[in-house]
Amino acid sequence: MLRLLEISQFALIDRLSIEFHEGLNLLTGETGSGKSIIVDALGLLLGEKGHAEMIRTGAERFVVTGCFEVSEDDRIRKQFEQSGLEFNEEELIVKREFTQNAKGRSFVNHQMVPLSFLKETAKYLVDIHGQNEQQTLYGGDSQLQFLDACSNLDDLPGEVRSLYEQLSEKVQQIQALGKNEQERLRTVDLLAFQTVEIEKAQLRSEDEDERLAAEHKLLANAERLYQLSSQAYSELYEAETSASAILKRAGRMLEELRRVDNRCDGLWEQLQSARISLEDVALSLREYSSRIEVNPQRLEWVENRMAEIDRLKKKYGGTLQGIFSFYQKSKSELENLQSADETLATLEREKMILQEGYWERALELSAKRQSAAKHLEKEVERELGQLAMGKTRFRISFAEARQSNRNAQSDSPPGTGRGIDEIEFLISPNPGEDLKPLIKIASGGEISRVMLALKSVKSIDGRSKTLVFDEVDSGIGGQTADVVGQKLKKLSEHNQVICVTHLPQIASYADSHYHIEKRVEKGRTLTQVARLDGKERVREIARMISGERVTDSVLKHAAELLKMAAK
Repeated sequence: MLRLLEISQFALIDRLSIEFHEGLNLLTGETGSGKSIIVDALGLLLGEKGHAEMIRTGAERFVVTGCFEVSEDDRIRKQFEQSGLEFNEEELIVKREFTQNAKGRSFVNHQMVPLSFLKETAKYLVDIHGQNEQQTLYGGDSQLQFLDACSNLDDLPGEVRSLYEQLSEKVQQIQALGKNEQERLRTVDLLAFQTVEIEKAQLRSEDEDERLAAEHKLLANAERLYQLSSQAYSELYEAETSASAILKRAGRMLEELRRVDNRCDGLWEQLQSARISLEDVALSLREYSSRIEVNPQRLEWVENRMAEIDRLKKKYGGTLQGIFSFYQKSKSELENLQSADETLATLEREKMILQEGYWERALELSAKRQSAAKHLEKEVERELGQLAMGKTRFRISFAEARQSNRNAQSDSPPGTGRGIDEIEFLISPNPGEDLKPLIKIASGGEISRVMLALKSVKSIDGRSKTLVFDEVDSGIGGQTADVVGQKLKKLSEHNQVICVTHLPQIASYADSHYHIEKRVEKGRTLTQVARLDGKERVREIARMISGERVTDSVLKHAAELLKMAAK
């Protein structure tokens, strides 16, 4: 929903700020006052092209800013996430600016974005219906979505899409297996060589390289380890001047001391304990040195083994874990390629089952759509009849989507994820004229009324948004104008509606009424806007009824219109 629209230095507008509200927002004013300029400015926020001629005379640039409420719209969130942009759940601020040197820039939430991103995002925010506007409902996908929304389809579209996705995946698998035979054989040879090379290495575990490195360190330093341990044993126990011999002599001395003075008993016991611990260390060193093996052959084998593992690491994964993972993946791929014929036959059978299921559900979906289309045609024509387009014919044309021939041989799945239907809304506003695509209707007023009729039947995409109607009252009046007002009012119950109108019958239904006025100040023409309430609104309705000459009776008539519309 559009909360705020700010316009600066655009056409006749110097600076303008309009705060829009929920429900029906009506813009009224004299012809040429600038109502359409506001709609044009809003169009720029939706990605319409800007040019230097739009800049107010004497200014360097124009700026148009809109603040939208976008809570609970996951479509816009997804759009932002896919583009790597920050998304604000509370509001969306869109800004367009254009300078005299023909440079335009677009911003969304203060982030500069390409115009294509703005257009893609804007289609979830606002629909503008008027002369030369490109409407959401002009696209075939949107028309099909609209028809589905008007049909009692239950989960059928979801089932068709699911079957289509499964079928597409199966087709891709078949295509992957159906590669050039020479390429397949080359791949088989390469994978076979790689798996055999890894198998010959007989890798034992993912930490074999670590264990080999530890063993290599011992083998490479075996002689030094033997020397150190033997010398330490000698120094502690074996040599005449060993620590053990010294402790024995000291022990004899303490023995004599304790015979004379029993206070030395504790010192003697400590020394005996130290001597026993030292002898244990010495014996352990002797045992350690006896186990040391100086084995040049084993050292050479370990070094060769480590070199082989390093070579495999460089080729297949960087780590032993990577090598094991590469081996499993390559072995699986090799088995699939070697059994390609059998696998291909299985995939083809599975594809045929999915294809039959898809066709069954897609044909059922198509039949329901065509049945719903007949009802929708009558409903739209009935709505158009109430909008002074009683002679208008509305039809929905069906055609099969590309590659929808059930018996055709194709590398692509039949139909699309939406089924086998391609539809187009056709219309003939005048008797005797051929039915033509909706997009080719010339009259802006007719476009607006057709859109109003369609949206009165059903919301186009099932979600509320801002709907802008320009020229919806073109060529109508009296009772028809009142009907248009009623329909706009009803439509505004679930959508924010902004409408430009010249008719008092329509204006009387407004929830928020804005008066657009063109004035001359200091020799410059300005467009201004004011929200009307109370007597001001009655007077504006009266002006719309009778022009500049507003009498008491006209004011009374205007007040009566407002009273009736409020019922």
